[in-house]
Amino acid sequence: MEGGADMGVRSASAARAVLLGLATGVRGTLGSTPLWVGAGTGGRVLMGLVMLGEASGDKVPGIPSRLAWPSLVSRVVSAGTGGALLARGLGAPVVPAVVLAAAVSPLGAAAGVRWRGFWGRDGRPAWVGGVIEDACALALAGAACRGVAR
Repeated sequence: MEGGADMGVRSASAARAVLLGLATGVRGTLGSTPLWVGAGTGGRVLMGLVMLGEASGDKVPGIPSRLAWPSLVSRVVSAGTGGALLARGLGAPVVPAVVLAAAVSPLGAAAGVRWRGFWGRDGRPAWVGGVIEDACALALAGAACRGVAR
């Protein structure tokens, strides 16, 4: 690849890494989304169950904040790993995707916390806000990984 075509792949990879990083900040398990593309039905079901477990656990009162040190670090690592897998699937440079995905994952985590606070302010059911948040995270991860090579 040369010139403009190479720049297009890098730009697309960077944008996708940002989307995946934001999604992973919301749901740490979404860093594995690039693996879902090549997984068979059983693998996708297993990964879906893991994500469902995380999403369900997030709705339980008393769960530590995703902005707390151990949780946030795991999201950053998951996002960076997902960025690497994503870049490899796109045939793009790995290091920029790792850095971008990892760097924006705390923003996704903070945005999710702010959204949930906003949603619950008027007495609306917290679980509904959480489901909306999950849907947005899944949409971001799906957009990031659409068309990734198997």
